[in-house]
Amino acid sequence: MKINTLFLTIAAVMLVACGTKQEAPKSEEILTTEVTDDQTIYGLACDGCNDTVVVFLRLPYNGSDPDTLYILDAVKQRHIMGKIRIGDKLAIMRNETDSTVADLVIVTEQLMGQWRHQVYPTLHERADMEGNTERQKIAQLPDSIKALLAIPKEYGLDILHDNMMYVPGSHVKHVTSDEESPVEYPIAQFYNEWKIFNGRFVMFHSTADSLGEMQTLASDTADVVLLEADSLMLRFKDGVRSYYRKVEVPKE
Repeated sequence: MKINTLFLTIAAVMLVACGTKQEAPKSEEILTTEVTDDQTIYGLACDGCNDTVVVFLRLPYNGSDPDTLYILDAVKQRHIMGKIRIGDKLAIMRNETDSTVADLVIVTEQLMGQWRHQVYPTLHERADMEGNTERQKIAQLPDSIKALLAIPKEYGLDILHDNMMYVPGSHVKHVTSDEESPVEYPIAQFYNEWKIFNGRFVMFHSTADSLGEMQTLASDTADVVLLEADSLMLRFKDGVRSYYRKVEVPKE
């Protein structure tokens, strides 16, 4: 009972300091994947945010007053990712030479959700088509196979709270029928954690070893270049990928 009372007291102090009646978010949890030298500032958006300044409480909350950083240049350069609303969690990169200015603000609260994009299959390599261009290969195909090439699959990312992530379909193994198909879809890399690191979006595939220590098996990094209510664009090393937000239709 004492623990619950203490938690409620801290939450109430945060709300008063931020000047909003919205519920305080859960404390940031430390990623099991160790990341060092992160210059990202994490905060909670407060009343007073506009196109000129961002007002926020630092997270984890330490009882301090809200901070204010100027964001006019970031707004002009479209470096405000998402729409800042009171109570949302933020990831902020401060200007290296002017500590009163923020160069980038990512509304991480708005990153949460199911993001999808369409992926089309490619042809399995066939010896009788070697030396032909892709167009020539497709021209030689029967209509039934051409129809298969026009069927996309939905790939994407489920970005969850507490820095957790899920990649739909990444755990599905190819079966014999897929291997015998004349077309193939790319294999989705599995990730189960994410973090904003120095203003970039980083995904991790982590698992516990025999001693219970978390080990990173794979990782990928992207820049957030657009974040809107229903659109997300991430720039990976091999190009920009556009996602749409998937909205679950309630069952009747």
